[in-house]
Amino acid sequence: MRAKILYLFLFSFLCGKLFSKSFIYNVLDYGAVADTSVLSTTAIQKAIDECAKNGGGTVCVPSGDYLTASLLLKNNVNLRLEGGATLYASRKQSDYRGNLNESVLEVVLWAHDAQNISVTGTGRIHCRAVREQYRREPQLVVTDSVTGREIANAIKYGADYQTKYRKVPPCPSAINFINCTNVHINDIEVIESAGWSVHLRWCDRVFVNRIYIQSHSANGATTDGLDINGCSNVMVSDCVINTGDDAICLKTALHDGMAKPCRWITISNCILTSSSAALKLGTETHADFENITVTNCVINKANRGVNMIIQDGGYVRNVLFSNLIINTERKATFWWGNGDPVWLTIQNRKNGVSFAGGIENVVFSHIIAHGQSGVRMEGFEGRIKNVRLEDFQLFMEPEQAVDKRARNGFLFYGVDDLLMQDCKVVWDKEHPEPAWESAYYFENVSGAILHRLAGEKAPGGNFPFLRVKNVKNISLDGKILQATGGMNL
Repeated sequence: MRAKILYLFLFSFLCGKLFSKSFIYNVLDYGAVADTSVLSTTAIQKAIDECAKNGGGTVCVPSGDYLTASLLLKNNVNLRLEGGATLYASRKQSDYRGNLNESVLEVVLWAHDAQNISVTGTGRIHCRAVREQYRREPQLVVTDSVTGREIANAIKYGADYQTKYRKVPPCPSAINFINCTNVHINDIEVIESAGWSVHLRWCDRVFVNRIYIQSHSANGATTDGLDINGCSNVMVSDCVINTGDDAICLKTALHDGMAKPCRWITISNCILTSSSAALKLGTETHADFENITVTNCVINKANRGVNMIIQDGGYVRNVLFSNLIINTERKATFWWGNGDPVWLTIQNRKNGVSFAGGIENVVFSHIIAHGQSGVRMEGFEGRIKNVRLEDFQLFMEPEQAVDKRARNGFLFYGVDDLLMQDCKVVWDKEHPEPAWESAYYFENVSGAILHRLAGEKAPGGNFPFLRVKNVKNISLDGKILQATGGMNL
């Protein structure tokens, strides 16, 4: 009996060794060279193609520096970047032209209509983005838009809004997966992408764990970290992302005239830094966002913390933010954002849009926020409905920029059915801003229940602690507030 067991063990062991060996494809065996002066695109692609042809397995990139253009990941293939392995994006635009049946495809790794694909290992993808500084033309006519108003404010205070940075072609990004199912991205690093670092469009069953993304932190328009675009059943956890543009962004963008919703998405245990928004829904909102949770995350030194910009007709429903620490700070004057920990808004993208969209059933629970602006929820072209804030501590800090933008702690405009309890505003009394107004401001709000709001008047100001304007059915600890007026507690 013992001999039989030993025989079975040895047989299983040998079969396992043979199985694992036959299903691992080392790119060195296909002609890849760990030398950034030699292009290894063809060799690495051959390894991926053979792996897929044989039913799948692991394509191994050993330690070393490899130069590549676009690589197409295929069904049942795991691309494993071993520790010390780096895929460097080619800086020759001609290397991308005509590659993989695409006229120009400036991305290191892509997939389309694939199943069971993964990128793993502790290696990295370095996109080698290059930017140059330039001066934008002076703004003679300022548009009535978010950016336009910020530029107008900069002009008013004499702040620099003309210095900008632009990308120098080629402009490769790291990963672009389209309409793929069962996607795993684990442990890798993504460095200096010129576009959206990791873009997942119309994918289902996606798992992103322990990845590190770093892009140009000061001035990097369109250098998002992780973009989840019209995807379902997505889990993101334990990631560190520091980007020039949005760190994690959920979108429902139009492609070929069609958009898909973002549904059933969880984001947890992440550390996010951004020169724009650390976590954003929008601005492309052509379809709905539903059933989304964000928990146990730290947002550090972001121009905005949590941001929803709804403007293309989609709805946001059933979203929970809990156990967040948010630290925001104003970036460059010309950049988007006010150092606001939370900003939710519904506004048309352009004049003539009949329906911008909606936001409803949103909860903020157990939040500690430090910001150079406040928490703003503004329904300009649609009502924000059924919002709940519980145990939300807001610390108002002075702005370093000359064009001051901060006004109130919590501001609500165009909101219905609001519940606030155990919220607090703390002002920096040692460095007060003359523009500070009220701790809580409600305008055009209908149906608000307020319990145990803490804080006091802004230091040095003449505005009341709590201020209301054109409100209906709003109560503070059981007392109905007048439609117009203010109070100090």
